[in-house]
Amino acid sequence: MRQQSGPISVTRLVAILILCAVMVNCADDFAAMTNQSMNDLLVPVMTTFFGRGLYQAGRSQFQAPTSEDTISPTCMDYLSHLSTNYKALDAFGKPGAGLLEGNAVWLGNYDECLSIKEFNYCLSDILLNATKIGIKGVPVIYVRWGLCAPASCTNQDLLGALQYFLDLLELKYVEFKAITAASVTCSESPPIPYSAGVICTIVLLSTLGVLMIIGSLYDEWLRLDTKKLKRHGRWLYCAVINSGDDANDTDEDADNIDSCDDDVEPLYGRETAHRWNLSIKHDASEVSLLGRILLCFAVTRNLSKLLDTQQKDTSIGSLNGIRVISMSWVILGHTLFFSISTGATQNILVVLEWLQSFGFQAISNAFFAVDSFFFLSGFLVSFLTLSRMQEMRSAKAWAWFYFHRYWRLTPVLGLTILVWMYIQPFFGDGPLWYTSTAKPSCEKYWWTDLLYINNFYPQGFMSECIGWVWYLANDMQFFVISPLLLVPLFYAPVIGWIALVSLTVVCMIVTAVIMVEYNASMDILGIAASAKNGYGLDDDSLIYDKPYCRIAPYLVGVGLGYIVHRIGSRRIKMSPFFAVAGWLVAAGIAISVVYGFYPSYHTSVPISRAGQVAYGTLSRFAWGVALAWVVFACKYGYGGWINGFLSWSFWIPLARLTYSVYMFHPMVFIVFYYNFGTAIYESKYLMAYFFAGNLLLSYVVALFVALAVEYPFAGLEKLFMPNNPKEKLERYHGDIQNLNLRL
Repeated sequence: MRQQSGPISVTRLVAILILCAVMVNCADDFAAMTNQSMNDLLVPVMTTFFGRGLYQAGRSQFQAPTSEDTISPTCMDYLSHLSTNYKALDAFGKPGAGLLEGNAVWLGNYDECLSIKEFNYCLSDILLNATKIGIKGVPVIYVRWGLCAPASCTNQDLLGALQYFLDLLELKYVEFKAITAASVTCSESPPIPYSAGVICTIVLLSTLGVLMIIGSLYDEWLRLDTKKLKRHGRWLYCAVINSGDDANDTDEDADNIDSCDDDVEPLYGRETAHRWNLSIKHDASEVSLLGRILLCFAVTRNLSKLLDTQQKDTSIGSLNGIRVISMSWVILGHTLFFSISTGATQNILVVLEWLQSFGFQAISNAFFAVDSFFFLSGFLVSFLTLSRMQEMRSAKAWAWFYFHRYWRLTPVLGLTILVWMYIQPFFGDGPLWYTSTAKPSCEKYWWTDLLYINNFYPQGFMSECIGWVWYLANDMQFFVISPLLLVPLFYAPVIGWIALVSLTVVCMIVTAVIMVEYNASMDILGIAASAKNGYGLDDDSLIYDKPYCRIAPYLVGVGLGYIVHRIGSRRIKMSPFFAVAGWLVAAGIAISVVYGFYPSYHTSVPISRAGQVAYGTLSRFAWGVALAWVVFACKYGYGGWINGFLSWSFWIPLARLTYSVYMFHPMVFIVFYYNFGTAIYESKYLMAYFFAGNLLLSYVVALFVALAVEYPFAGLEKLFMPNNPKEKLERYHGDIQNLNLRL
């Protein structure tokens, strides 16, 4: 697949290249040239490129009839003399080699522009309708053009000037609105101020750091104070203090990417409290409430708990591997996605060709990893809640069911919002940086994230405060309605199954209707590109982040959770033929989901509308079914080496970091990619290198987040939870030498 060069006239393309050559080759002589000699050199080229109506000797004219309505007089005056400022022109972005490979990234020289007094660097995004040009797979391509503009010109001034400039180019596709000015973003001048939000966030982070240090020192003091312990003749360990739950704990919110590790002890095989990484505690009367709060922040015990790899023989250890592999798959897909979304890829058309290759199907379809988490969420909520349904007979129990869930998710989410809005902007600079920082939508709509309604309001996928937390909104909404399925499944299984199947079918029908109504099609990167508006990016919000279109794998998980609950630990007898057939069918389903579009990229016959709708409607449900077999077979002894690999103890600590990794890995990506000062020429080896680095850094950041927020707040929950059986103190009499201390 190659971009057609026909739409751009050869004359103007050559003029662009000549202008670039002039600017580069003569840069060293600019200081020695007079204004007149420079004009004599540039006017012929500028006239050829811009047209005589736009460029006149010595000045660049924006002569739109309504220019004064869109461009301020001060800015207009500066722009009219822009062509005499040769250093500013030199800092402007200019087309380079590789235009036919999609090099539409003309960043210019950021530092040179800022070195000019009273000038700002601005980056304009020119939206190119790829579908009208004939590029398959993505709805739009951005032309990123760096502008060195007077500081007196606002973003809106430059946007109006740029729009008029584009109208004068008289390109073939202008009449079809294939090219329009999309946006202009300028560097911050003066630098970002230390607002009240910034100061409060820094104070909060500092407070968490101090609590971690004091808590760790206090924990160490308790552990080393053995003389008092011996005088008491007994030792006390308490789940409230150490946040280590009993092995029979069945927290109902244990789900997937966003549950703390202690949520799934029955599944991951935690031993009883004395098998945990616990310190010896003083008698309860000797540990004050303040002391218990400090111990919740103790890095020593939280880290020890996180790194523990003990598993019970009856655990479903395969869930650990699925979580880590799915999270790695998300990072792999985002490594490609963020690289492209920066708009700074020189060879974007080559990258799009990669996406149509067989090997890259697994990368371009990485969004199915999120469906893996939805499946795990439904399975764990179903299995754990059904296991303790006898206790869920009061309104108070169900109120705690919801509060517990909200408490476990929201602290890390709140920290993500604060860091994204107030801290992350300080971590970069350069031509791309100011297009990546938190947009004004965060100031208006941050509260929608905390209420988990951000996938409905504000309307529009690109209008959300933090784009990637749409997953949490969906998962919380699924959790809210889960009792409507779990209660019937427990007390009236037939009615429960009818409700489960009916909801699945209804949601599939809704998805199909939306795809037909908006003429949406699933193409590369999973984007639902609608033909109604020609661009398709915003139509992503019609399907991709809506719960009624994404709940299918969650419902599959709920069904499997019920089955495993009913079977329990009983042995399932399965013939070798049936077991092998199950694995083959599951593998076939997974392969067809991931590689379903591959044939259409290499044949002249595209997938039919019916095929598009069927894929968009059934693919996520099918993915959930394939995963259901993997979990079921591994649970009941038919997983073989696959179960051994997925249950490897190495995955356990990494699985406990999944939630924090998911929440913070996009910011790691943004800090990395958007600090580039030049465009990236992608290669497969470079992408593999980026993936390895992004994966490692994401887990390092997640470790700090888990130790500072996720684990401490889980401990605080247990500390203050009323009438919690976990608060019953369990005493152990014995010699200190016989205790299993693994600090």
